[in-house]
Amino acid sequence: MEREKNIQLLMEEVAQKDKELLELKEDNITLKGKVQSLEKDKADLESRVVELCGQKKEAELSKENHGYDMLIVGFEKAKKQAEFLFLEVKFDKLDPIKVVHNGVLVDDDEVDAEGGGDHDPEA
Repeated sequence: MEREKNIQLLMEEVAQKDKELLELKEDNITLKGKVQSLEKDKADLESRVVELCGQKKEAELSKENHGYDMLIVGFEKAKKQAEFLFLEVKFDKLDPIKVVHNGVLVDDDEVDAEGGGDHDPEA
C-alpha cells in the first residue's frame, strides 16, 4: 500500500512536470513568434533609416543647388541692370564663379589653392 502511494505521488509529480513542460513549450512558441515579429520590425526600421538618410542627402544637395541657382539668378539680374545703366560697357566676360586676383579673372578655387584666399575685388 505504501508503495502504491509513492507510485501515485510520483505519477502526480510526473503529470505536474508534464503540464509545466507543456506550458513552457507554449511560452517558447509565443516568444519565438514575438522574436520573429520584432526582427521583422527591426528590418523595416533599418530599411526606413536607410531611406531617410538618402532623402536627407538629396535634400542637402538640393539645398546647395538651390543656393547656387539663386546666386546665378541674382548675378544675371545685376548684370542686366548694369547693361541697362551702362550701355557703352560690355559685361560678357563677367562670371559669377570667378574672382579678380592679381589683375585677372580666375576661378575662386584657384585663389584658395594658392593660399591667397583674399577675394578682394581691388587685388
